[in-house]
Order: sequence, then structure tokens, then C-alpha cells
Amino acid sequence: MKTISLKIAILLGLGLIMWIPFFAQTKSSFGIRAGLNATNISFDNLDNRSERLGWHAGIFANLPIASDFVSIQPELSYSVKGTAYKPLNNRETLNLDYIDFLLPVAFKLGPVDLQIGPFASYLISTQDFKVIDNNLVITDAFRKFDGGLTAGLSFNFSKVFLGIRYNQGFANLTQDNAKEYFGSGKNGVGQVSIGFRF
Repeated sequence: MKTISLKIAILLGLGLIMWIPFFAQTKSSFGIRAGLNATNISFDNLDNRSERLGWHAGIFANLPIASDFVSIQPELSYSVKGTAYKPLNNRETLNLDYIDFLLPVAFKLGPVDLQIGPFASYLISTQDFKVIDNNLVITDAFRKFDGGLTAGLSFNFSKVFLGIRYNQGFANLTQDNAKEYFGSGKNGVGQVSIGFRF
């Protein structure tokens, strides 16, 4: 799965580069966005899981394809993900920080944009995990690469917009040495953000 996620990231990047000459002739724009994450990881063996709150912030471009109706909106962002759980009735959080590259296609429906497309993610935070009951520390517990599908809406108010979206990972995050404790697990991230287009 690591190889597949890496190939997805490379293909997304190469595909974007191939379009650069076309985009240079269009009315491209850029922007920033930031907001709140509500995340969970669907681990099979981690009991009493619940959403963990985090945040995201990034930059994006709006690259028109068909006049004012369809555009590609590549985005590079920092995103705090993970999950909350309760071993021995004490709430703990698993924090996983990612760099996300999203490549949604946006359909403009009046003041609303409908966006859907692939994303690839790279884990940049520590991959260690402490097993509470016996103080065992599992190093390198999670895979570095993730990939999946993003979908959402943006409500536009001139240059400012309010966005909501959901990013569903398709890759299993668990390394072999941690499967006994987690089983398989995939990222699910709901996001609410505010942004500004230049």
C-alpha cells in the first residue's frame, strides 16, 4: 500500500506539471485556507474510539479549465489528524501530523463550488505508540503514506469563502509490528475552514 500511495502522489504531481503551460494562459488565482479537523481512524482493535479535534492550514490554486464552470484546485496543507480512545477509562489521543496534497476538480454552481478529487498524504510526526497497560512502546507503528478521496463544498462571498469537506483515506495505516494492537485502520477527516482568494 505504501508503494501505491507513493505512485498516486507522483502521478498527481506529474499530471499537474503537464497542465502548467495551459494554466499559464488562463485566469489562475491563489489563496489560503485554515480551519478545524474532526478526525477518526477506523482501527479494528482499538476500543472506545471517538473523534479527535485538530486543525489544518494550507495554500491552494484555482486553475480554470472550462471558463467559469470547471477548475482544478490543487492544495498543499498541513493537517493534524488522529483519534481519541479510552484505555482504562482515561481519555488518550493519538496525534498524527500530515502534509496533504489534494487535487480536487471544482464545479461552480453560482456562489457554491462542488469539489471532488484524489489526495495523497505523508506522515511527518512521530510514529511511536505507547501501550498503556504494560508500558510497551511500539516504534514505527504507522505507515508514512496515505491516499484517498476528498469531497466538499465552498460557499463563496467575494474573495472570502467558507468550506466544508470530508477526506476518506483508502490506505491501511498500521505497520505489521502494530497490527496486534490496532488491526487495520483508515483515516477519516471532516473539515470546516475559512479561506481567502487573492
